[in-house]
Amino acid sequence: MSEITGPNDPLQAPPVVPPIQLDEPAWVPPVLPPAPEPLPPAAPALRPVPFEDMEQYDGFWARVGGMFRLVFSNPMELFDRVPATDGLGAPWRFLLLMSIPVFLIMTLVFFFVGMGIMIAALEQTGKGDSKAIAAVMPVIFGAILLLMPLFSFLGMVIGGALNHVFLWMWGGLKPGVGTSQSIRAYGYASAFIQIGGLIPYLGFLIQIAGMVAIGMGLARMHKTDTWRGVCAVLTPLFLLCCCGLAAILAIPAIIAAAR
Repeated sequence: MSEITGPNDPLQAPPVVPPIQLDEPAWVPPVLPPAPEPLPPAAPALRPVPFEDMEQYDGFWARVGGMFRLVFSNPMELFDRVPATDGLGAPWRFLLLMSIPVFLIMTLVFFFVGMGIMIAALEQTGKGDSKAIAAVMPVIFGAILLLMPLFSFLGMVIGGALNHVFLWMWGGLKPGVGTSQSIRAYGYASAFIQIGGLIPYLGFLIQIAGMVAIGMGLARMHKTDTWRGVCAVLTPLFLLCCCGLAAILAIPAIIAAAR
């Protein structure tokens, strides 16, 4: 008799279930890297000072007028725009142009002084020394007038270099702005200051205020504290006053020792 297995017979092999066919997954887009952050907009190119800006100003006097408009509207911008170019020729030429009134005044002073010396010498015609002085004085005055442009250049270079050195001593120098840029800024600024110094009764105050403005401008140009720039500009004046006071106090002692 054959055995009939029941549905719950443990010996019966389980039915084979065919594998379930799953649908293929939908297409997944690839993961892209994040987009780079946009760069900040580039700063506009810094234009040179109007006296050196040949593109914006057509003529020479237009550039000179642009300098006056810049200084009277935003004087500190002059120091921002000075490092856009290099060279000492342009600030020296502008300084010479603004020095013409000073040269004329000095010429008149030398003329009247020379005339006084010549008249005094003519009154003493019998003395050979007076004749020699009367002959030499016009030559000396003429040489001084011819050398005044050189003196202007030396004053610009020495004054700007001293400001740069004293700014370094006060810890205000920053990389990227060299001595030549400090000299250039000093040349342009001192050109306006000497014009203001010719105003009667106010000239001395304008000179002091101009020195303070140069200190503020140098501090802005070197990206440092304002007080450092002002101290750097006023330090030579302070040292000069100290030397003068020491000389005044030493004169009585020297006279007493000579006796």
